[in-house]
Amino acid sequence: MEKPGDFWNALAPYHWRIENSYLKPSVVRHFIREVRGPVLVVGAGQGLIVEELQEHGLACVGIDLCKEMVRQARRRRGLTLVRADATALPFASGSFETVIFATGVIDFMADDRAIASMLREARQVSSPTGKVLVAFYRISASSEAFLTRLGLLRDGTLCYRELLESYRLRPAQVLAWIAAKAGVSRPNAALLALRCWALTTLEEKRNAVSLQRVFADPEAATHLVDSAPVEQPYRDSAAIHALFKRLDCPTDWVAAFPNCRVVAL
Repeated sequence: MEKPGDFWNALAPYHWRIENSYLKPSVVRHFIREVRGPVLVVGAGQGLIVEELQEHGLACVGIDLCKEMVRQARRRRGLTLVRADATALPFASGSFETVIFATGVIDFMADDRAIASMLREARQVSSPTGKVLVAFYRISASSEAFLTRLGLLRDGTLCYRELLESYRLRPAQVLAWIAAKAGVSRPNAALLALRCWALTTLEEKRNAVSLQRVFADPEAATHLVDSAPVEQPYRDSAAIHALFKRLDCPTDWVAAFPNCRVVAL
């Protein structure tokens, strides 16, 4: 059984290929006026967003639970991130004016109690007038429809490990897999795949190509698949609103971008 952090440690050597995908610098620039320093980035990965905020003159601290992500942040960007658990932040009350949860943190979690714990910690370390921003990954409508047709996306849950396993397949095997999952002929499976590809975002196309390159290494593929979560949540706009309503967390605003949504609390 995979342990928390195993997948991110496995992904860390290849994360540079896909890190600029969901909550990314171009998205941050859209709401930069809402961000006041000092800033805490939770789930900072290898420091992409920390670096962007620092370039805007904001004091910024990044934390990540994954040891390898923290190590790669230092190696690649010269950033010293803090290795810490978001449910027990090692900072004094009121230390930050803005806390940002990057994609890959709350949006990957299904347990409301764990999410509530993280949000309480964020409020504890932010000032009374501070803002908490939570990012959720988003896939294109084309990808949503395709994954739903294959049965990999249902009831707000993405069958993540099975999706990753598909990157191990050769093209002919992919078509056979799509045909079996969708219950169609191979020619129709090809049409489904081509339609999805044509309508996906540039980031999705880039990520697919990048993952195919990573999965060309059988050892890397096995490590990633074996450590990946079997399932993870996928929340559309309605599900995001429902989540914060259940948690009794009033939202200030919600901004939608092609590959992520950002909620201000």
